[in-house]
Amino acid sequence: MSELQIPQVLCIRCKSLHSETLFSGRDRLCVYCKADDAERLATPAAVETEPEIVEEESVEDKARAELALRFLTRKRLLPFVERFNPDYQAGWVHKDVCQRLEKFSRMVVEKQSPRLMLFLPPRHGKSTLASIAFPAWHLGRNPAHEFISCSYSGSLAMGFSRKVRGLLREPSYKTAFKTRLDPESQSAEAWLTTNGGGFVAAGVGGGITGKGAHVLVIDDPVKNREDAESQNNRDANWDWYTSTAYTRLAPGGGVLVILTRWHDDDLAGRLLKATAEGGDEWEVVRYPALAEEEEEFRNYGEALHPERYDEPSLDRIRKAVGPRDWSALYQQNPVADDGDYFTRDMIQYFEEDDIDLDEMRFYAAWDLAIGKKDRNDYSVGMVIGVDAYDRLFVVDVVRGRFDGFELVEQILDLYEVWKPSIIGIEKGHIEMALGPFLEKRVRERGLYEAYFKDLKTGRRDKEARARAIQGRMQQGMVFVPKNQIWTGPLVAELLRFPNGIHDDQVDALAWLGLMMTEFATYQTTVVKEPSWRDRIDHLFKTPRNKSAMSA
Repeated sequence: MSELQIPQVLCIRCKSLHSETLFSGRDRLCVYCKADDAERLATPAAVETEPEIVEEESVEDKARAELALRFLTRKRLLPFVERFNPDYQAGWVHKDVCQRLEKFSRMVVEKQSPRLMLFLPPRHGKSTLASIAFPAWHLGRNPAHEFISCSYSGSLAMGFSRKVRGLLREPSYKTAFKTRLDPESQSAEAWLTTNGGGFVAAGVGGGITGKGAHVLVIDDPVKNREDAESQNNRDANWDWYTSTAYTRLAPGGGVLVILTRWHDDDLAGRLLKATAEGGDEWEVVRYPALAEEEEEFRNYGEALHPERYDEPSLDRIRKAVGPRDWSALYQQNPVADDGDYFTRDMIQYFEEDDIDLDEMRFYAAWDLAIGKKDRNDYSVGMVIGVDAYDRLFVVDVVRGRFDGFELVEQILDLYEVWKPSIIGIEKGHIEMALGPFLEKRVRERGLYEAYFKDLKTGRRDKEARARAIQGRMQQGMVFVPKNQIWTGPLVAELLRFPNGIHDDQVDALAWLGLMMTEFATYQTTVVKEPSWRDRIDHLFKTPRNKSAMSA
């Protein structure tokens, strides 16, 4: 038998003879050459690229950017601040303050006699904005206007004056504004612009007679607690404001008061009291270090400027300075020296670690804003714990402006946290507005153990209702926590009662005092009488053809 002959084919690329079995198509490329092609496709050759050329900003672009920055600096206060303070950390609070100062500036120009008070905690940038940047910015736009700047000492006021004057000397300022310093009058105590405007610095109580002011700035008129406690000092500050400072205002001029509150009877306190008696109307903006309620820009308990002082930092400060100074200096809610109805020595404090919550029974009461004429009234829920010695410890307070649906959820949320034996609510409020929805949500959330008690006012006014809790406080049997956010506002309201603007927290505490007097001690088992919910259940169980009105 002859040997089998396999046909040979010439590869058109490698020019080699191969068996025809090594060719898979009609292209006459052998499998070896095709394998080389596949390898080259899998690993493509690197493509050399030229480095990207970044075009430098042209002179024209730089000029346009500079002109835009100058325009923004003239138009808005915060960009002005940031241009001359590149490291300035602006939070929402500084943006808000700047917008209010811009409005104040416009009103001065329009001769509308604006009155603005800004209450901020220490070290939150109020003087940088209001006593340094704002005067320089306003004078840049209004070079003929006169400023008088006053602080608790002349040296502090002159320090502000030097910084304002320094801004006017900056080359960047001169490119943005046409305002120029008068070379013949540039002392720190008083300097002028070439347009006749200027700046006068003085201590509160100092001599400014003969000077005029389109803008009167009063920045921290009180130095410390000792000065704030002095009745003579407070009287002197008030006399200086009414007889000297106020009389320096130009027609339509504005007054700007920026301070940290020290005392209920400080200059700001007296100005607010004068407003209530028909005096100047003030725009008052209070910025507490920690939010005491839900706000537009932050939630309850959040810090005012966390980039500088976050919540843990403020908590350490709160524990260090104590309730009174925390409430005044940091929450801008100074507490009166003493009260007429509740006095300071009645208020006992406790540390959370010193009580045993597991050994207490809890009761809650709500003072609702339903039906009140003032839409700014608060609804308040308060929880107390009662120990074996019948002492009352205020352990939680919820305070806010809620609509009906929110209020129901707040009531039930507070119940779920503390499981109070009784929830007291003024008679008529549930049936009047909340009954059906509250009943529905109780069932949906499965809170069948919640017991609501109608609290009857009878003919007693607020002071009469508060007698029970007043008596317990006189005996030293009522305690408030030392380090809660809501402690300061509660104590302030107690000491201002019954003459304060708000008394909702006192009302809630008064209800709890009545509840304890009526039926609750530590050892007593609460007898649950038929409540509004029982009556509603009864109505639901009656035949459908029976009218509820006939029950």
